[in-house]
Amino acid sequence: MEKEFPLLLSPKNAENMRIMKEEGKITSVVNFLPRKILIEGTPISTGSIGAVCTHPDHRGKGYSSRILKDVEKRMKEMGINLCLISSTRNLYKQWGAESIKNCRRYRISAGVPDLQFIVRGYKEEDILSLKKIYNSCGTRYLRLGTDFEILIDSGTFPFGDTSYKRYVLEDQNGLRGYIILKKTPERVEVKEAMGDKSEIFKTLAFLGTQLGVNEIDYILSEGEKAPTGYHGEGEYLSGSLKIIDFVGFMEELKPYFKQYLTDEEVTGLKVEEVDGKYQLSLGAEKIEINTHKELLKLIFEKKEKEKNMNKGKLEGFIELVFPLPFPWTENLNYQ
Repeated sequence: MEKEFPLLLSPKNAENMRIMKEEGKITSVVNFLPRKILIEGTPISTGSIGAVCTHPDHRGKGYSSRILKDVEKRMKEMGINLCLISSTRNLYKQWGAESIKNCRRYRISAGVPDLQFIVRGYKEEDILSLKKIYNSCGTRYLRLGTDFEILIDSGTFPFGDTSYKRYVLEDQNGLRGYIILKKTPERVEVKEAMGDKSEIFKTLAFLGTQLGVNEIDYILSEGEKAPTGYHGEGEYLSGSLKIIDFVGFMEELKPYFKQYLTDEEVTGLKVEEVDGKYQLSLGAEKIEINTHKELLKLIFEKKEKEKNMNKGKLEGFIELVFPLPFPWTENLNYQ
């Protein structure tokens, strides 16, 4: 597991590997990794929870739930406002985390498209070009230092029946995109891909033929557009989410809001969390969200826009900035 999750399970991250001991022996552990996610260039403080386990002799005692409370306290102290969990099991639902449906799954049929570039295997010397391609996207995980070098190996570490293939798209001017595929007995799907979407989709059709499979799955998150002619189906973001600090989260999002609204409008927005309920107000207008699940749906899930000529400023504000664009979480940063 340390080869697959070297950032999460690392001496450098020891303070965020929270444990429970009984009679001097470790019985339960909850790990999280602090990172930033960019929302159209605006950094959001997040913590990714993974590799959670309890010794079989000590299950059913509520140890993981107790550690999760400690983790939440530590995240708040660190200014982490959003938590990503690599699972949807009841342990996390009872803690308040929920799944959100803000992606679309596309199934690209194998074919023989006319490519204006070559497709070849990834080499270590390609890493700088991959970084530049990745960093050109405004909505992504922020990878600092050697994160990319570590993740492109650890995030493609084979285990069991799961294996990976790494490709780059190249022409006479250099690299123009890359694709990382995950292969299981059930399907071949994209782990991570960056570049022009039309070229990515054509390359996936080509790779389907090369690999001898009928189709390759590609999940795009809210804000990403598929080429004309492709119709995906609604898909849940991998794992689950929990907003740790609603007020802090909305404060971090202000630079994102200001890309669509005036300073006066953003400054006028008031947010509160009172007795487990969430309030948004703009001038005399106010809405109250009763549950965390409803809050996540408001912020992250796409809604049908209603034709309302008498729409208030607050409703217009919400329609303009939500749902948030958000990166697919089961990419190389999946910890």
